[in-house]
Amino acid sequence: MIRGTMRGAPRAPRAARRALAGAGVLATLAIGLPAAAAPTDSEDPQLDADVVSAPAPVVEPGDAMNVTVAVSNLSTTAVDDARVILQITRKPLENRKALAAFLDGGDARLVSVGGTDVGVTMTEPTPSPVPTPDATQGPDGAAEPEQPDTFTRLAAGTSSTVTVTSVDDRLPFEADTWGVHGIRVVLRADGETTTLMNGAVTWDDADIPALSLATLATATGITDRVDAVAEAAGLDGVTLAVDGNAWSALDGGSADIDEGSTLRLPAQDPDLVSLAHAESTEVLDYSLGLSSGAGDGELAGLPWLGIVGSLDKATVRYAVENGAGTLLVTPDADDAPDTRPVSATRLVGAGEWRMTLLQPDPLLSELAMADASSTPGAAGMATAAAALTAAQHDGPVLVWTGDDWSPTTASATTTLSALLSASFVSAVSVGDLLDAPADRGASLEELLGEEDDLGKAAITGIATRLERLADLGVVAEDPEDITVPGGAALLAPLARTVRGDELARELLLTDAQTTVDATLGALHVAAGSDINFIADQGALPVTVVNDLDVAATVVVDMTSFSANLQIRDSPTVTVPPRSSTTVPVEVSAVSSANVQARTVLRNTDGRSIASPVSMSVRVRADWGTAVTAVFTVGLIAMLVMGVIRTVRRGRKDTRTDHAGTGERG
Repeated sequence: MIRGTMRGAPRAPRAARRALAGAGVLATLAIGLPAAAAPTDSEDPQLDADVVSAPAPVVEPGDAMNVTVAVSNLSTTAVDDARVILQITRKPLENRKALAAFLDGGDARLVSVGGTDVGVTMTEPTPSPVPTPDATQGPDGAAEPEQPDTFTRLAAGTSSTVTVTSVDDRLPFEADTWGVHGIRVVLRADGETTTLMNGAVTWDDADIPALSLATLATATGITDRVDAVAEAAGLDGVTLAVDGNAWSALDGGSADIDEGSTLRLPAQDPDLVSLAHAESTEVLDYSLGLSSGAGDGELAGLPWLGIVGSLDKATVRYAVENGAGTLLVTPDADDAPDTRPVSATRLVGAGEWRMTLLQPDPLLSELAMADASSTPGAAGMATAAAALTAAQHDGPVLVWTGDDWSPTTASATTTLSALLSASFVSAVSVGDLLDAPADRGASLEELLGEEDDLGKAAITGIATRLERLADLGVVAEDPEDITVPGGAALLAPLARTVRGDELARELLLTDAQTTVDATLGALHVAAGSDINFIADQGALPVTVVNDLDVAATVVVDMTSFSANLQIRDSPTVTVPPRSSTTVPVEVSAVSSANVQARTVLRNTDGRSIASPVSMSVRVRADWGTAVTAVFTVGLIAMLVMGVIRTVRRGRKDTRTDHAGTGERG
């Protein structure tokens, strides 16, 4: 049994290509044990083979084609006469459709242009020759020995790396022409043939038609990916569209912003179609505000780009009214590889609006994003597709990096770099596409794809919570300590990448509502019991609880629902994080009554930031007056009694002194 890893074949253009330029172009053919299987005692050989390197993308006269393959014997049985063979199509592939079919494993007329045996050369022992009358005689009259048979053997548990080089006179290239040929690398062993790689090379012995190629890299998602995409966008001819919110979190990242080749994406790339259908602008305004305020304001003056998967008149109108001049329309996964690439389309709506649509070429975009380390031959496939595109279509072509491309290693950009540096490719910017003449007109429905929308009620709830978060943020020294985490949570269920995924959206929406509602309720007035207020003037205690992670400065605003209790002030207090503070609110009592009072916490802009809390106050103003009068009368009585006692004591002392004097006289 042979296990081969077939490299170089793209995903099926209609069924399997769901997200453009994601994980590269790779198909796997598994026969026998999985890759990590341990050797067994089976008598059947178990081989694992991988293509290490593929032929160069472009072949010119005099060039040899080389492919390197690593073969491992995972079994306990030796394998004899295994052989790696390089094959090529006899005739050039006619068009992009034929190329895609070949890369998907389609049949073609192939010729073997080179092969190499795998393993160590062994000699088959032969028996000693037996003289016969007809035997060939040697110089000394002895019988001539038979020549030993040789073969190659890959011993059990061993590996071998071999390189196949093409034989020049076997190559089916025609002089003074150019063309794209499919290549196939196969392993033959134990009576089986396994395809290890499908790829392509471009024969260059004539002028290949020129191709103007623009590349758009969208930096969205987690901050590490944003940084990696932004850095990779430093290649000549690549235009960067960056999510300002993630860019801000990177503190500028490792790439520079070039105003001439950078576009701005709304923070967290919201689903513009859902927003347009709901006729909601609050969430988009918030998203654009976050993006424009990124970093040191580097992105503020840049035009913003919208990305949509489906398109209708309502969405176009919405984008225009909110300041977008360009929309990127992501390719449909079912787009055929021979669909005519259209990089830009002008839409004009009866003098009301004008919009340019950017439309990436799905086949070329997918091939250009393949990682060369995991897909040997990726550069050859992308270059071949570009050559066939140039031959079939006039005008520039747009490549899009997609939502999943994360070029964290040098090999991730090898294919794109090779494509951009091909001799027949002229790299242009997205700005050049927007400035150049483009196809005009497209028939659009008024509304399309409503079944995939996030509903209007959910969007309204998100907008309401965003507004409340902004009000709450005022209480903090740095409002973003509160608004940024909450805003990110609220934008998550509205992300374009989860459009139509009802389960994912519902989970994200529930999590966002729970998280943000907890934040909005973290600053509040503690519910208190009824209060007895027995005085003309005094203070009512209000306990403010701050469960936020930052200090909060709030205004305690109490309202009395009766003229019998008047509120004299609204104190401002700063409550430390994760603590509570009791705040005295000065009041005056007019007359005795049972009064209902309500306390609201406000920010320093006067906006309510917490649910109001009511309390009952039993005001006894006359009781306070009566008690004061009684107390005063008591004090006067005590004073009079004290004076009387003092006077009487003085008279007694005087009489005593006179009596004593008489006796002495």
